[in-house]
Amino acid sequence: MLKFNKRVREISVKSSSLSGVININSVKQPIQFESSLERDFIFLLEFNRDIKQYLEQPLEIVYNDESGKQRKYIPDFIITYYDRPTEIIEIKYESTLKAMKEELQMKFLAAKKYCEKQGFIFKVITDKYIREEKRIELQNSLFLSRYKDFFDNIDKQKSAFPTVNSDLTILYKNIKSLGKVSVRELVNKSTRDENKQAELIFLTWYMVANNYLYANFTERLTLDSLVWLS
Repeated sequence: MLKFNKRVREISVKSSSLSGVININSVKQPIQFESSLERDFIFLLEFNRDIKQYLEQPLEIVYNDESGKQRKYIPDFIITYYDRPTEIIEIKYESTLKAMKEELQMKFLAAKKYCEKQGFIFKVITDKYIREEKRIELQNSLFLSRYKDFFDNIDKQKSAFPTVNSDLTILYKNIKSLGKVSVRELVNKSTRDENKQAELIFLTWYMVANNYLYANFTERLTLDSLVWLS
């Protein structure tokens, strides 16, 4: 089984480009991106419960072009899942696919052959998928990203509901009793103090962002969204 734990190419961050680094991630290291489209895709990956691990710029695929000259292709991501085949991912704008069709054809063919040998799946993911088909999930991911790494004293590798303070204990007790419940009702059942309610709303979204609570990501997250214990 192949293992990928280090990117094969570093992306230089330039003030004049849309490249950059995201520091919230499931692989415990900063994730680099070369475009705003890649950045948005990373946010989708961060909140996908089916994903075990992912890595950007993960490997080199060597192939020969039409003239026989050796070329190297580095796809954008590799994604491993808990219960489905590993995927090699290329992120491209649809306009780029049309404009560079011939140039990309050989790269993608080489990637497909590589994946067939390894038992992987090769996918080209476009802006239509990320920003149109997954528009709601992307909005939810961007919304939750502000909560995800707020606390640094909680071990997210543990599956138990964290109870590092009394507010979390109150939330846990009430959601265990109520079952599937809206964020609004959970908070209202927990306290009548408006200032405390604001704090509990924040903690509830923190729990959702870190997979301690479930929510339906295909619908826009609001105070009326249902949450339940994972």
